[in-house]
Amino acid sequence: MATRFQQPAINNLIAFEAAARTGSFTKAADELSISQPAVSHAMRNLEAELGVKLFERRHKGVETTEAGQYLLEQVGLGLTLIDQAIREVRTLNQGRQVTLAVSTATATWWLLPRIARFKQLHPDVDLRCITTDIDLDLDRERIDLAITLGTGEFPRNLRWHFVDEEVFPVCSPAYLKREPALRDPQSITRTTLLHLEERYRPRLDWPGWLARFGVTLARATKQFSFNDYSIVLQAALEGQGVALGWRHIVAPLIEQGLLVRPLKESVTTDQPMYIIASRAGRSRPDAMHLRDWLMAEVRADQK
Repeated sequence: MATRFQQPAINNLIAFEAAARTGSFTKAADELSISQPAVSHAMRNLEAELGVKLFERRHKGVETTEAGQYLLEQVGLGLTLIDQAIREVRTLNQGRQVTLAVSTATATWWLLPRIARFKQLHPDVDLRCITTDIDLDLDRERIDLAITLGTGEFPRNLRWHFVDEEVFPVCSPAYLKREPALRDPQSITRTTLLHLEERYRPRLDWPGWLARFGVTLARATKQFSFNDYSIVLQAALEGQGVALGWRHIVAPLIEQGLLVRPLKESVTTDQPMYIIASRAGRSRPDAMHLRDWLMAEVRADQK
């Protein structure tokens, strides 16, 4: 009995997509965890079945023919749609789950204190939070939304402006009492500075912040350095020195009297924070509920 779809075996198409995308049967074999002869055999069968040449063999790999390039575009689109369908079907079994990627500091100091409000509004939605300080592939990691810094250029993702990056010094009330001479950016250099060592993306640091006010940071300045902003804030809360505070994170701590601003000066950078979502995947309604709630919360903070 004839089937509805008369097409090559799906495994051959998967092997073709990998070989055409990487330009190498060997790389395709490594990616698919099969042997290189198996990829070559699959490509011969596929070319024979379609009656058209798909590759030009080169000394250091393969290149697609015109027919091969067209097939790559269509097969790539088809495999993406299949992958999306499988992921969405899996979520039906998992319940209404939304995955959010966010920095550890934003999750700890901004998100957690207010997440109960989201659960009250959407009790049937399960929030899965991934903390990371690097940019992840949203499709590969199956992430619905991420909060990240950027210039607004996210070619693979949809994006919505979340909050401007406003940065200013903060310290504990007890530390300020011990350092009453803190009056201007120059005086900051005579205190203990708490540094964030950012490995994965450029962030405003103490030398950069002070330079905005014409102040150079001397090497003799007392300093502590940490590679996690949550630890930087904890050190500030414990009176260990002065940290740079990102407004959206430290504002609640200032309102509670746990931190203070020793200076009125602040810097707004050219790297706002954005909420991003994959262009390749459809934005699920529950993910959009989370996006809208995040936007409403940050707008309320700014009032």
